[in-house]
Amino acid sequence: MLKQLVFIILRSSFHAGKVTSVTAIMGPIIAIEIGSAMITAACVEGGEITKQHQVTMPRTGHGGDLANAIADLVRKIMSASLRLGVTTSGIVANGGLTSFNPQTLPIENNYPIAAALRRRLGVHALVVNDAQAAAFHESRLMRKDANSFAFITVSTDIGAGLVLDGQLQIGRRGLAGRAGHITVDWAGRLCGCGRRGCVETLASGAAIARRASEITSQEMSTPAVFAAAHAGDERCIQVLEDAANALAAIIADLVAGLDIDLIRLGGGIGMVPGFLNRLRIAVERLPEPYRRPVEPARGDANAVLLGVAALLDETFRY
Repeated sequence: MLKQLVFIILRSSFHAGKVTSVTAIMGPIIAIEIGSAMITAACVEGGEITKQHQVTMPRTGHGGDLANAIADLVRKIMSASLRLGVTTSGIVANGGLTSFNPQTLPIENNYPIAAALRRRLGVHALVVNDAQAAAFHESRLMRKDANSFAFITVSTDIGAGLVLDGQLQIGRRGLAGRAGHITVDWAGRLCGCGRRGCVETLASGAAIARRASEITSQEMSTPAVFAAAHAGDERCIQVLEDAANALAAIIADLVAGLDIDLIRLGGGIGMVPGFLNRLRIAVERLPEPYRRPVEPARGDANAVLLGVAALLDETFRY
């Protein structure tokens, strides 16, 4: 009976692309985060992570290998689970997973990840985008006067989640909040998504390392770029300034289109000391109507796992 209840909850969770919390269900949750290099599984109880394991992300391009890896990881944490939440950087729609950028998530288009996990584990999984899950976690930590905001995570790639009028936005096709693929340079570099000049080609961790390597004619990692900029290397400073300006441009677009109250910035790059300040300066250079406060994310490195657990820990209404 509980399995049927969970199924009904999950089937009704994303009506009209909105999520609204109503009440909580008790019991442990297995939360999964599919990263570009690792898959992380955590047991979440009472909003706290009690166990956590990781395995290497299979990059074979076959969804079945990914589902097998997740199932094996879940079994390591808990022999039986009635609630499973899975997050991914890809596009999630009707239980199917499509990669937005095959370079970071190699998988077949519309792979039925929810059905595949059900066959392997006997449980109905809630599958959502990772930035959307993190945005939901941030919404639970948000101050009362900020009802609409964008959570932007800058790491290897760039993701975003939107909360408007207190509701997490998913979209009928799972695309809501894909700010990393807003174009900022029509003649720019080809992005993994297939378009040119997406902000991800200028401001992601991978893009920062690539651009600095090209400009300096030496292989540079992202941490090395930040270190060189801190030491006064004008070339690396310019790479980081370009990244901040590109992010400020998409913030202006989000403000113009949605009139959001503020930005929460997270991710491995977004939380690097000094980068937040660069972005704030870039936003202050925008015309006044497009300026919004840019704040560091309140959630820690576990925001994605806690976010999908929070989504599963509540029932939803239309």
